[in-house]
Amino acid sequence: SLYLLIFITSTSLYSQLLDIDYYPSAKKESFFKVSLFKQFMGGVNTLGHVEIHGEVLKINFSSKNGFNSGLSIVGSNSIFSGNKDDKKNNLSHLLNPLGGINGSIYFSLPLQRKEKSSLRINSRMGTKWIQGTPLRGSENSFLSHFGLFGFVYQRLLFEDALENQRIDFWAYPRLMASQINKDDLTLFFNDELEPFSYGYGLETGVEFNRKVRLVFLLNQFVNTLEPDTMGIPVLRFTLGYRF
Repeated sequence: SLYLLIFITSTSLYSQLLDIDYYPSAKKESFFKVSLFKQFMGGVNTLGHVEIHGEVLKINFSSKNGFNSGLSIVGSNSIFSGNKDDKKNNLSHLLNPLGGINGSIYFSLPLQRKEKSSLRINSRMGTKWIQGTPLRGSENSFLSHFGLFGFVYQRLLFEDALENQRIDFWAYPRLMASQINKDDLTLFFNDELEPFSYGYGLETGVEFNRKVRLVFLLNQFVNTLEPDTMGIPVLRFTLGYRF
């Protein structure tokens, strides 16, 4: 099936919602957790968009061997668009891992765990319902099925246990894929994207005291029909807060 193909060939952060393993080498117990409205984010990108995001629901299972999986639902809205090209405005939503109303399943598998660093496989697949700007007609939304697959390197940069302070760094290179039906490609992208688009992403960031995180994210499709418009790299900066 298409979902299986996306899952195998590509896959978060899900980037900006990436979970930090604060004690990678410590012994753990398995647990199941449900969270509501725990993370909120705001950001800007090089296409001129100012965006806000919120994680509405997260259901997570973590095993004692470090395997992590779950379900996440995120809501996103663009509050300002400084780009006059509607195709690029729609591309901004599509390349945003948190774009639209976004439901996904994910897993994370540890490969290496040390006292202050870790390396793991991270994967996500799901569907985004995106409010876009049609180039013709009155339809103003479309669906995108997506997948991400990559490797997360994480390192503790600073810790003061007495003051309960720490700074964590991570880097997350990944492959990504997106599928959109042909009618929506015509309405929102003037057929300048393939029905199955793929590319790469690179995310890096720092988190302060398990609360505030700064994220830089670069995404690009590499098989577009019009590289000058749909194949451009998009850089995104996000500031997030976790309650």
